[in-house]
Amino acid sequence: MNRKKVIKNSFYSFTAGLINRIGTLIFTIILARLLMPENYGVYSLVFSIAMVFYTFSDLGINQTLTKYLSYALAKEKSKVATYYQYLIKLKLILVLIASLLLLVLAYPISFYIYKNPAMFAPLLLAVAYIFISSFDGFYTQLFYSIERVDFANVKEIISQVTRIFLVLLVFFFIASNYQIIGVFASLTITSLVLVIISWIYIKKIIPEIYNTGKSINQPEVRKFTNLMTIISISGMLFSYIDALILGYFVSPEFVGYYRAAFTLVLGIIGLAYFPSLAFLSSFSKTNKQNQEKLFNYSFKYLTILSIPFTFALIFLGNFFIRLFYGYSYLPAALPLGFLAVLIFPASGIYIFSSLFSAKNKPGLFAKLIILTSIIDVVLNFVIIYLLLKISPIWAASGAAIATLISWAFYFVASNYYAKKHFSLSFNYNLIIKPVIASIIMSIFILVYIHFIGDMNLVLGIILIIASAIIYFASLFLIKGIKKQDIILLFGKNEKNI
Repeated sequence: MNRKKVIKNSFYSFTAGLINRIGTLIFTIILARLLMPENYGVYSLVFSIAMVFYTFSDLGINQTLTKYLSYALAKEKSKVATYYQYLIKLKLILVLIASLLLLVLAYPISFYIYKNPAMFAPLLLAVAYIFISSFDGFYTQLFYSIERVDFANVKEIISQVTRIFLVLLVFFFIASNYQIIGVFASLTITSLVLVIISWIYIKKIIPEIYNTGKSINQPEVRKFTNLMTIISISGMLFSYIDALILGYFVSPEFVGYYRAAFTLVLGIIGLAYFPSLAFLSSFSKTNKQNQEKLFNYSFKYLTILSIPFTFALIFLGNFFIRLFYGYSYLPAALPLGFLAVLIFPASGIYIFSSLFSAKNKPGLFAKLIILTSIIDVVLNFVIIYLLLKISPIWAASGAAIATLISWAFYFVASNYYAKKHFSLSFNYNLIIKPVIASIIMSIFILVYIHFIGDMNLVLGIILIIASAIIYFASLFLIKGIKKQDIILLFGKNEKNI
């Protein structure tokens, strides 16, 4: 693949991820505002359960498709059809098992585990959702395999626009008692539209995948799939177990507060590691010396953005919650304060995972995420249980604390393995100057709030802009960022590094 194509695909991949983050945040804001905390909590629980079963409908097949189909297209085109047909048959079997299992378990999950009958009907709709969306995910990976990332980008735009449009129709035309069901119906219809479009497009550009191909080494494929299965299950636990455990201990509205705060932080994480993506795409095609420079530059820009975001969320949590979700979600400011600290380590994990991928070490990544998932599950049970004695919102904050500790461990362990195996490690001194500039910014925020009092939208926007100016001015004065850093970021090429 030539360098121009790599850069082009990296750009499309990034924009697809950015569209997904922005679209998800907008979608969440609409849901949270219109469903209100209790119903949004029910939706969050049902969606988290659906994602668990969705993971078991995949079990690493999507990642396996990317690896082997990409290889076949480049080296052995006669095996393209065989890989595709073998994996999609395996996918169909797993999807049927996962869907039927959720169908059978929907009643006991709703009535006996969570003791919430309102979850039952949405869970039944979630069966159709995971069945169809599983194939949507499969075809999305297929576009990456054939290096048509541009279409994956278009597909992401269609997905976000369609589901937002349909969910707005739900709230305008469906009675409140059926709105959660309507939301899952909207998600299912969106996935169905995407699957149909993807199938037509794939049939047009690579019709040979429906032909008869040569035999493949199925044991080798299954071995790689098993490794990806471990990673996908652990990743699923890491992403959704907090809400599921929290929902067992508290009423749904507190799950709604927690997920609202968590989604906001996830959106900011996407913005925080954005500059680092300019360097990450070059990891796999540079020598060892340049990889070290790319690694250091990636973390430098990450600290510059993630640390002020953290301070801003801690001191302006109430304002951001009111701005995005409304006054009814103000209790979410407490877990948001803890989740804000998650921005740096969670963003840093993307850098480490890119490094492990570039070094072709998925086994290291699997070990780390398995261990971290176990820690996360144990911490969630223990901390939520202990803090529930104070109040339900502190229990929700307990989920935030458990998640923060788990990600911090994940970051430190990743750093250890990167140093041990690749002689690359994060320089913690990079944090010092952004922290100093963020403290100066925070002092300005506190003074501003003291004199202004309760903020409206206009005053809040003025504060955010002024805070950003003060932060970057302070950082520039203490030489935390220099003119050549800005030139490197926006005019970067491998010869400059």
